[in-house]
Amino acid sequence: MQKRILSLLLAWCVLVGAALPKMVFAAGLPYFLEVNLTQNVVTVYGQDAQGQYVKPVKSFLCSVGSSTPTGTFQTSDKYVWRALYGDVYGQYATRITGDILFHSVPYLRMYDKGSLQYQEYNLLGQSVSMGCVRLTVEDAKWIYDHCPSGTSVRIVHSDAKLPLTPKKTEIIDANQLDTRGWDPTDPDASNPWHAILAQRIPSPETVTICCDGKCMEVQALNHHGSYHLRRKDAKKVFDQLDQKPVLPIAIVNMNKQENVVQVKKGDQVWKIRYLIYENEVYYQLRDLADQTGSNIMWDDAKGEILLTAPVVKEEKPSLYKRICMKLGFQEDGKKPDPIGWLMLRLGLVETLEEVPQEEEQASDQEVKEKKGFLERLSEWIYQWTEREE
Repeated sequence: MQKRILSLLLAWCVLVGAALPKMVFAAGLPYFLEVNLTQNVVTVYGQDAQGQYVKPVKSFLCSVGSSTPTGTFQTSDKYVWRALYGDVYGQYATRITGDILFHSVPYLRMYDKGSLQYQEYNLLGQSVSMGCVRLTVEDAKWIYDHCPSGTSVRIVHSDAKLPLTPKKTEIIDANQLDTRGWDPTDPDASNPWHAILAQRIPSPETVTICCDGKCMEVQALNHHGSYHLRRKDAKKVFDQLDQKPVLPIAIVNMNKQENVVQVKKGDQVWKIRYLIYENEVYYQLRDLADQTGSNIMWDDAKGEILLTAPVVKEEKPSLYKRICMKLGFQEDGKKPDPIGWLMLRLGLVETLEEVPQEEEQASDQEVKEKKGFLERLSEWIYQWTEREE
């Protein structure tokens, strides 16, 4: 009987353990990684407000192989360059378990970023590796930079719908000798792809924008490091901040892919850069933030855009108003004139009538004396009010 009870308890523990959510495997670390062997995709999960790894942050197209193991593992060693099976080399390698690593598509020579196996790069998204998880240089570097050793990695077979769709990779033309040996995503300044890609309008991608703590996902174009949103998405984002950016009623020239339009908001004219993609207009988010006075920044760790409402600065009263308030006069400076009153109290004049009100009515000497006095008096009042505040 006891053996039967123990067996049932053991079976229950196994079932519960299998059903435990993925968030428990990497408690305390910023991300949890899931490799989908069926769809050749890596999904990065971040923590929600409760610290659970259920928030999809990024997804990467990858290549796995028949030897890629399933299970849950913790990353360990990291290498900028690493020798791989078959006398080839990978950039930004992160060990998952044993000889299974995240790394870039292989290179023929270590440290030679122009020796990429471009045929293998064009196979990203297919199961062609020797067991490791191949990625673009950009994606392998992201894991290398942002996922510390000990990050949990779950490797599974699943044909379920992905929470995020990874962006497509470039197809490398074998006939282009000057570019075919480079990974198009490699951030190295010598990469010849930079000049080529700078001229292209990219495909839309899903980006997370957080407005004062409330996050939403929208489709955006990332061009030269700046995100661009469609009108409806821009409205949805800025509504969260109670801001209404002014957008043009219509774009006249839909044939030019990249352009600038001017809009008027109040008495000020604003320039808004925009892109045309498949007959839709995408407006630069930073320009809209500047127009509304909103603060914008990129959270690289979370892969999110952060927007906050403009801070309304409380204007400090002018020196004259501060003098009035300190002496109990009305802020609008109505008579009796506080400067004259001080001069009277300090014995510099016998009556207020002796205070020169207009420079035309005073002699040069009186004007000079009044100006010198007011300068010294202003400095004293300024120090006095600063000290008491």
